[in-house]
Parts: sequence; structure tokens; C-alpha cells
Amino acid sequence: MAHIVDITKGEGTMTTYGQTVRRLRLGQGLPQKAVYSGIVSRSFYAKFEKGQTNIGADKLFEILRRLTISPNEFLFQHRGMRPPAIQQLSKQIDQDYQAGDLQALRDFYTANRYHRLPEMRALALRAYTGVYTANQNILHMSNAPIAEVQALLAQTPQWTLSQARLIIETNLLIPLSNPQHQAFFRQAVATLRDYLAFDDQVASDLGGAYLNEIQTQLIAGQVTVAATLAAEVQALSAQTGTTTIKLTAAFCQYLIGLYTDYPAVEPQLTTFLTWCKQLNLPDTRDFGLIATVHRDRGRNHYDRHQYFDHRE
Repeated sequence: MAHIVDITKGEGTMTTYGQTVRRLRLGQGLPQKAVYSGIVSRSFYAKFEKGQTNIGADKLFEILRRLTISPNEFLFQHRGMRPPAIQQLSKQIDQDYQAGDLQALRDFYTANRYHRLPEMRALALRAYTGVYTANQNILHMSNAPIAEVQALLAQTPQWTLSQARLIIETNLLIPLSNPQHQAFFRQAVATLRDYLAFDDQVASDLGGAYLNEIQTQLIAGQVTVAATLAAEVQALSAQTGTTTIKLTAAFCQYLIGLYTDYPAVEPQLTTFLTWCKQLNLPDTRDFGLIATVHRDRGRNHYDRHQYFDHRE
């Protein structure tokens, strides 16, 4: 089923920002003066709460500070305790991909590829990428839509968070031999690091970016490059102290170990995966599938190098 949603409608259109501020103020038992004093006049604030006038972002942020609520939490309240539509659609795309519902992804791309809003076009491309990477040989799909966006971002000096996330998902389609692959990876990582304080999801995105790239390098036989990237994740883990990145860093080290010291590392990896399964953390649920791919590759790589080492 296609997800055709206009994200400019249905989110707080019946309630103004001022009316939401009034509800929050009353909920905290505060008089109007405690909120507007030193920011706007009494008459202006009264009109604002009634939805009769708009207010500048700087003044709204000051009012929110008086209410001890962040802009993100305020918008969540304003939408009736619902996440923004763009976030809901992103989650739905992830669910369709995990469920293998490629038709839903294709329908979403078809319905929204020319949407007037860039956020919707970006989501459409995410859906397209999911289908392309899952079954490109059977569906005979063109990568032209993906390549077009990649070409545009190659000329964009500074990426937004959504653009960095889009590149992380599509960069595997660029061969390692193409210098653009490494350039895109580095710019996406730099952007995600700048946004680390934005929300917890960014840490997950950053860990996933490194994990994807390490896998790509390992599959290409570039174990030394992968080990260097794993060391970067380890250093990042020490800097941020984020649980998501710590777990990803540990997993990446185990992946490298499968290729460099399989007999010793494989039992350790098994224990680690059992522990992660017991925790049931979202960011670790794919670790088992990834490990399955690299166990055989790692063992073969290790055995091959052991054979040649012994011959010497």
C-alpha cells in the first residue's frame, strides 16, 4: 500500500502555537506575566495565546524557556503527542524494507518522487534505494535517480542531517575504486559528528555508517582499511561515551578479528551476540545477520593467510 501523505497538513493546523503555549502555561499553573514579561508586551501576548497573531522564532524560544520545555518537545505537544509525519513515514519505510514489502516501497517512490517538498522527495529516494539494493537484478531497475542525487550532493559544500543519512544509505552503490565513495563517506561522517548532540538517533546513524563501510571494505578484502575504520569507531566510542557507539565499536572489533584471528575471536563474538540478544537493543538486532555473512569469509581469509604464512 502506498503511503501518500501531505506533510504540510494535519499537524497542528487546528491549533495555533499560541494556543498550545496557553495550554502548557495553564498546565504549569503560571500566570501570563510569568511567561511574557521582558519578552513581549501584555497585549501582544494575549493576542498570541488566542491565535490572533504570530510571533518571531527568537521570542517563541524565550517563552519556551520560561515554560522549561525544548522546541522539540513543544512541537511534539503541539502535534497532539505524535511525532512529525516525516518521521512516521521514515519509520514506515524502514518497516516495509524489513518486512520485504518491496511493492509498498515502489508505490511510495512512484507517488512521491516529484513531491513539492524536498523532505518527501528524499524519503521517496530512500524507498527506491531499498528496492534497488534488495533486488536490483530481478527488477532491472536503473540507479539513475540515486546517481542524480549523488551528483547534486557532490556539488553541495555543507550537507544537512537528512542529506548525510541519504548518502550513508546509497554510498554502497558507488564502487570502492571510485574516489567519490570515500569522499562521500568522510563528508557524511563529518556531518553526523557535527549533529551528535542533536538527538540519540544520530549516534546510531554514525555507528551504522562506520559499520556499513567496514563491511564493504571487508567484503572487498581490504582488511587493513577496515581495521583502521574500526579503530576510529573505538576512539569515537571513548570520546562520546554513547552506548550505541560503544556496542558498535565492540562489534566492529570482533568482525575484524574474524579475519585476523578467527579461532580466538569467533567464540568471543558468539558470547557477545548472546549478550546483545538478551539486551534486545534495536541497534544490535542486525549484528547476528551481519556476523553470519562474515564468519565464513573471515575463516576463509584467516585459513588462507595461515596457509601462506606456514609455507614461508
